[in-house]
Amino acid sequence: MLETAFHPARTGRNHLRVYCRAAGFPLSRADEVLVQVGLADAGNRRAGGYSLGMRQRLALATALLGDPSVLVLDEPANGLDPEGIQWLRGFLRHMAHDQGRTVLVSSHLLSEVEQTVDRVVIVGAGRLVREGSMEQLRSGADGAGTVLVRGPDIDRFAHVLRADGAQVTQEDGTLTVHGSSPADVGRRAFATGVELHELRSRTSGLEEIYFQLTSGSEQFAAPTPTAQEASR
Repeated sequence: MLETAFHPARTGRNHLRVYCRAAGFPLSRADEVLVQVGLADAGNRRAGGYSLGMRQRLALATALLGDPSVLVLDEPANGLDPEGIQWLRGFLRHMAHDQGRTVLVSSHLLSEVEQTVDRVVIVGAGRLVREGSMEQLRSGADGAGTVLVRGPDIDRFAHVLRADGAQVTQEDGTLTVHGSSPADVGRRAFATGVELHELRSRTSGLEEIYFQLTSGSEQFAAPTPTAQEASR
C-alpha cells in the first residue's frame, strides 16, 4: 500500500478529510474509517510521526473511504508488528467472509499469505503459474500425497515398500513415501510387523510450493516470490 502518500504535517484525520472532499464523501467517513483501522486515538496526531505500521493502517483507511465492494491491497502487512499482522488477518477475513466483499492482496510474505487467503494466484517471471486453494496447490505439488515415516527398522520397511512399487526416498533415518496416505502406509507396516515411531502426512507450505512450481524452467528463471490472493 502507499503508506507515504500523505503530507507528514497533516493529521491522520485531516489527510482523510482531504480525500473525502476530493471524492465527494461526507467528512464523517474520515472518523468512521479511523475507527475501523484502529487509529481513532491517533487521528489528531501528525501523520509524519506515525510508525510504519500506523502509516499502513492510514493507507488502508484511505482505501476504505468509498466503502468499496472490491478491496485491492499491495503488501498490506509491511511494517506491521505481530499484533498488527494478526489484526490485519482478522480484518481482511471479516471484510471477505462476514461482509461479502472481494479482497485482493499482493504480497511476497508467502507464509502470511498462506494463513490468510482462500485462493492463491502464483505468478513467476510475470506469468501465471498456478491458481487454486491451498489444498489444491498442495495436491498439485505433492501428487496423491507425501508421508513421513520413522522407526527402528526403517531400512527393512523401505525395502518392503519398494518391493510393493512405492516411490520411497530415505535420508537420516526418515522415509518419505510419495503418492500414498498415512493409512495406506500404516496398514502395510502392520501387515509386515514393522514398528513405527512416527507416521504423518507431509504438508508443503506456500513458499515450498512456489519454488516447486517455478523451478527448473527457463521461463521462470530467477523468480521473485509473489502471491496474489482473492477472497470471496
